[in-house]
Amino acid sequence: MSEEDVVPAPTDAASEIVPEPGRTIEATPPASLSGLDGYRIAAIIPDASAPSMALLSAAREVASASGADLREFPADEKGEDPVGAALDRALDARPDLIVGLGDGVVDVFSFESAQLLDLQFLVVGAQLAEPTGNVTAVVWDGATSRGSAAGSDGELTDTSITEDRGEDALEAGLASIQDGTTGVVLHLG
Repeated sequence: MSEEDVVPAPTDAASEIVPEPGRTIEATPPASLSGLDGYRIAAIIPDASAPSMALLSAAREVASASGADLREFPADEKGEDPVGAALDRALDARPDLIVGLGDGVVDVFSFESAQLLDLQFLVVGAQLAEPTGNVTAVVWDGATSRGSAAGSDGELTDTSITEDRGEDALEAGLASIQDGTTGVVLHLG
């Protein structure tokens, strides 16, 4: 991702700025998250890879620290549409937010999120090529995949996906959604 593609971080609260949907803006994780007690988060885990497990550990830590109710929906890799089936199970749980952990969710989320405009989605460590207003993504160098339909914004490296980076990404994404700034890509510097 080149520096000219990223809009500088605003100095005002995110809720006072209405970025153009699909725009990439700089993000910084908040000092703390509040107002998440009982907030139902469904995490879609696309596979058992090291990056997915690092992001799952991050989701568990952020949910525990913030009081959110995290429910995990691993994809059954034996199925015909493993991520789609995990998403169906997550929808049955009636979450407030569906979080996709890494690039393995992008192709399914690209289609399904556009059909579920009344539900918020957060993609961590990847982004949709054409997001709708209900999809927020958090990316960083090495974790900018756009799925199989589009090229990434730079070189992809599994080693860039760590639990610490995942925690920062989840906190920044959740804070943005709480502020009402959705439909954007947040870039962690």
